[in-house]
Amino acid sequence: KDSLSPLVGQAPDWEFVKEIESTVLSYPEIVGIHDLIVHNYGPGQSMVSLHAEVPCDMDVVHAHDIIDTIEFDLKQKFDCEATIHMDPIAVDNARINDLKDKVSAIVQTIDPRMSIHDFRLTDGPRHSNLIFDVVAAYNLRMSDEELRQQIRREVQRLAGGNFYAVVQVDKSYLGEHD
Repeated sequence: KDSLSPLVGQAPDWEFVKEIESTVLSYPEIVGIHDLIVHNYGPGQSMVSLHAEVPCDMDVVHAHDIIDTIEFDLKQKFDCEATIHMDPIAVDNARINDLKDKVSAIVQTIDPRMSIHDFRLTDGPRHSNLIFDVVAAYNLRMSDEELRQQIRREVQRLAGGNFYAVVQVDKSYLGEHD
């Protein structure tokens, strides 16, 4: 079993996950991270992938250099291969930040453990789309579609029904290690 478990897949050590998160977030240019995945195939055989949020107005060459530096830092600190996807997000837009806060409050009324990321706004002549991912617990007592529908109903009430939610549901082991 000890030989087979790493090959088949097993949950990563929670402390390892928190150390990776802490290392990445120690870079001031990184606004947030999500979609962190660890594949552990034995000592010295770990692969890490994650999405790092950076300000959308940051120079792309500068952002790429930071991501490369973080990948190298993770390799040195944790003896792992790391691949980081860069997600540009608006950080200085008051309207988007306000809408993100309101949507975050909506999802937390459904389950306080939930969070959102990759929040974007696309304005149209008749309505605006709020596009985001919601992180929900694996043991949530509603289906992904039920969750999406509930969020869509609540988001549509913002600003008199002018907003539509485009929601991707990500599952996580929320609350198990808090």
